[in-house]
Amino acid sequence: MPNGTEAVGFKKKRWQMPAAQPPTAEEILLSRELQCDPIIARLLVARSLSNVDLAREFLDPRLTRLHPPELLPGMAKAADIMAAAIGKRQRIVLFGDYDVDGITGTAMLWRLLKTAGADVRYYIPHRVEEGYGMSVPAVERIAADGCDLLISIDCGITALEPVARARSLGLTVIVSDHHTPGQALPEAHAIVHPLLGQPTYPNAHLCGAGVAFKLAWATANRLCGSPPLPTTYRDLLMEFLALVALATIADVMPLLGENRILVKHGLAQIQRSKLEGIQALIAAAGFEDRKIDGIAVGYFLAPRLNAAGRMDHAAMAVELLTTPDLARATEIAQFLEKQNTLRQTTERKIAQSAMAQVQTMTPLPPGLVVWQQGWHAGVVGIVASRLVDAFHRPTFVLATDGKVAGGSARSIPGLDIHLAIEACRDLLISGGGHAAAGGVRLAHANLDLFRDRFCTYVQQHLPENALIPSMAVDGWLEPRQLTPELVQWLEKMAPFGHGNPRPRFALHQARIQAPPRRVGTGGAHLQLQLNADGILSHAIGFRMGILGESLYAGLLVDLVFEPKITEYQGRRRLEMHLLDAARSDREAFRTPSAVCA
Repeated sequence: MPNGTEAVGFKKKRWQMPAAQPPTAEEILLSRELQCDPIIARLLVARSLSNVDLAREFLDPRLTRLHPPELLPGMAKAADIMAAAIGKRQRIVLFGDYDVDGITGTAMLWRLLKTAGADVRYYIPHRVEEGYGMSVPAVERIAADGCDLLISIDCGITALEPVARARSLGLTVIVSDHHTPGQALPEAHAIVHPLLGQPTYPNAHLCGAGVAFKLAWATANRLCGSPPLPTTYRDLLMEFLALVALATIADVMPLLGENRILVKHGLAQIQRSKLEGIQALIAAAGFEDRKIDGIAVGYFLAPRLNAAGRMDHAAMAVELLTTPDLARATEIAQFLEKQNTLRQTTERKIAQSAMAQVQTMTPLPPGLVVWQQGWHAGVVGIVASRLVDAFHRPTFVLATDGKVAGGSARSIPGLDIHLAIEACRDLLISGGGHAAAGGVRLAHANLDLFRDRFCTYVQQHLPENALIPSMAVDGWLEPRQLTPELVQWLEKMAPFGHGNPRPRFALHQARIQAPPRRVGTGGAHLQLQLNADGILSHAIGFRMGILGESLYAGLLVDLVFEPKITEYQGRRRLEMHLLDAARSDREAFRTPSAVCA
């Protein structure tokens, strides 16, 4: 069996995989205690789950293992303030972000407060007209409309001036957020944030909606006194799990620890949700009779919620998740469907233009900054992701009106985009984000300076070889090891996503048994019949159809794939979903890889 990371596949990525070695003591112990396939034991150890109890918790993520909300810094004070405001019938305004994280967090707190009889409204800024986060003008409008308690959701941790202005206008302010704090904190009456306090909260990667979920839970505890909570609140919190799962996946949070519990049960809750908005969203996306997993959320449900904020106003998505009227929810969901289609068209046009800009850059710089007047600010983040996929460079895509430019960034492993933004702080009007993504606003006149500063930072801080794309592989698999029982064990490791990727394996010297077939619209996909050590297998490579021109019956190939059980017309079979391929003799394919990137 091959060893190391020698192969470079059709997609021009290095296959990164652990060296083959005998089972370790931890793997043998896990396999015996869990009665699992040795391959599963090896995967668990590779995910730092060599302890039997930790491995059991990972494979059986129970709601009883959620951390009490009161462990979050600032939670006790925030819950007291909210309970008091409800009791006094004070006007509460929820200030949420315009992405899925902010939308779902706002919807949760709104429903909790309404159930408690509170006087509550919500305010979502317009992405293009107002930009990200709290602003002084927005705070002043909220105060003028009548507000006693202002609660931020998925924003506010860097809103020093807006929070100060709110307090000067007599508002009580609670900040609930999860973004990276600055050196100074806003002078809110309470700040609920997983990264603050000593000790910090056990789950440093709780998303903004996750913080809002815990705030709703803690407030319900305050309102109801000693546990257990009444059925009304318990049922409501169970429904909220669906919204937390949507946000955690959409915000690309690591699916480990508490996040894994929230998403595992949240995905199941989406399927059976009684929330009219969730039912309408599922129907509009065509998932009424289909399994809701991380792929369904990340590629179908979440983009439709995000389309509201990208193309119009995200307040409509909050209405979708809060209305009790199924007819109205259906109407909104169908509108979001149209907005998502418009978003896709707009995104494709901007991506083509941005790609053309990059292709004129010779040599290709270590970081990419592209901008153009007329680009839609609501989709530049998605375009940045596309450029990262195509060129494997940390990337900013900015829309400008000739005076002010703003947009989003996406990074690659090895470069913290938040730190890169901080290194350019003096050139910006505003900016912030996470290690993997961020956003900025700056004067149009500073664009060239910003690009130069950013590229210099990337050059100085990016690790060696980080610009060479790679594909992580969990190891070589022998044909006899590829069984339905293995796939069943693999599914116990779901939900998959950031921090817990779906396991992928490599197969060595599989012989193509019959001429390759191109299937799907325009022959976009590739179908193979394989023979490895006398074992016949079926494989399909989505968007790899062009590779068929370089393959023929009898050729020996090495493959990277995900094993899955598929069902078609009532028949179930084991299939390999191809991710990459290389000739076993290491000769290059004739077909250029860019076609299928």
